[in-house]
Amino acid sequence: MEQQYTPAAHAACVEIRTAPGTGVPVPATVLVVVVLLLTSALTASGTPARTAVATLAAAGLLGTELARRLAEALTAHRAR
Repeated sequence: MEQQYTPAAHAACVEIRTAPGTGVPVPATVLVVVVLLLTSALTASGTPARTAVATLAAAGLLGTELARRLAEALTAHRAR
């Protein structure tokens, strides 16, 4: 299925320098920046880089699972 251009879809993306005209979703961009900042902060505070990356990976997986289960619990039309 081919995606159609819409102004709303274009507004939710940012343009990257390496590929002009190619949009990257804003939430994904924000997520990458936040993870890089957290990794830098943990490393700057003395945490080994390997531990910082493992901690953020585990937190991301747990956060994803928590969000999925919360959405499932709050959804009115749950699969039975």
